[in-house]
Amino acid sequence: MHCALRRARTAWNPSVDGSRRPSGNAMKTKGTWMSLVTTGVLMIASVLPVQAAPGDGGNVHAVTEASARDVAAWLGQPALADAVVDALAAHPDRGLPLTSVMAKADPDGSSLAARTLAGRDGLVRQYKGLPAGARSLLQVRSFVPAGQVLSAVAPADLWVAVLPTGDDRTWTSMVAYDRHGRQHLLDAQIAPTFPVLIVDIDTGQAVQEGMALINAGLQARGLQSADRLTVTANGASSLDVTRLDRIRLVNDGEPWALGGAEVFAVVSGLQIDTAEPEMATVSLPYLDHDKTDYTPGQPLVIWGNYRFDTANVQLFEDDGDTNYKDLLIALTEGVKLALGAFAPEYAVIADIGGAILKAMPSGWFTNDTDYLDSFYLLQRGQRYTGRMGAANNAQVTLSPLTLQ
Repeated sequence: MHCALRRARTAWNPSVDGSRRPSGNAMKTKGTWMSLVTTGVLMIASVLPVQAAPGDGGNVHAVTEASARDVAAWLGQPALADAVVDALAAHPDRGLPLTSVMAKADPDGSSLAARTLAGRDGLVRQYKGLPAGARSLLQVRSFVPAGQVLSAVAPADLWVAVLPTGDDRTWTSMVAYDRHGRQHLLDAQIAPTFPVLIVDIDTGQAVQEGMALINAGLQARGLQSADRLTVTANGASSLDVTRLDRIRLVNDGEPWALGGAEVFAVVSGLQIDTAEPEMATVSLPYLDHDKTDYTPGQPLVIWGNYRFDTANVQLFEDDGDTNYKDLLIALTEGVKLALGAFAPEYAVIADIGGAILKAMPSGWFTNDTDYLDSFYLLQRGQRYTGRMGAANNAQVTLSPLTLQ
């Protein structure tokens, strides 16, 4: 029989009355705190990889694990711990960038600890194939069981967990750290009965940046055309789209610790004028949970560039380790290699969807990027009500719309 909590080295004894333990360290100076954190950062930085290896999810895990140990240590510092917990309690559904936590103690970012944290975030961006950016991808968020509040546990008693690597369907346990650096094991499939913090990647921000990078790359390689407007005799222009009115996932395959899914779509078909695939990616940032109906009213397919007015839509999700440069290579080189030479016939459209799946690295069907479902041969001007995908994992309602 599984337990939500597996005891590792110490027992967990939280304060459940909402009180916070008095600390003899409450009057420590900022300089003392920075000295402690700097020492820890130097030790952790020495074991982190120095150069990025494309698509290496293990390196992403090394960075998040080191950062989880840091956050756990921060919880031993009352001022910083209160800042973390208060910010998360105010927005329990959001992650808190680690750089904003560090800014509480080091506003100008001049300390070694702040510079090391910025360096880690730069490594994460390299591992994910994303350019340097001002927004941090490393974040801390909270898991709070239904009916509880984060403030019911003293910050110093909170554990900080890090997500495992590999196929999330085979996860059995995950490591969490306390403020003393001791490890504890949580059941990866059964949610704990008490609040915990989790350090991971802001996949919502990563997907948004990744879609922009991929679409720009597809355009540069001639595999995504500019929007083709329809012009009438009186000079008026219009654009036909297929709108996503409703979508529901049967199962997003997410263990409790992963939080909401970060889903994106790959739209594909044949180009109008050449025997080349036409592809585009679309982010679906609202699609967080399975067994829930979402009604976004979002343009999903923009017509005018797809031969035979027919396209495929395939759904994937990023669980944190996706390298978007690798994904761009798969969509450009891999799809064309899988298709080979072909005549631009109607039957090839579904083959393009199959080639996209074939071109994906095998690891992307585990935890790195999960394949969710496919909708083949969607037609311009058609309405689809409650249509199930080929894998019976997603259901959509689509309607035609003309923008003028």
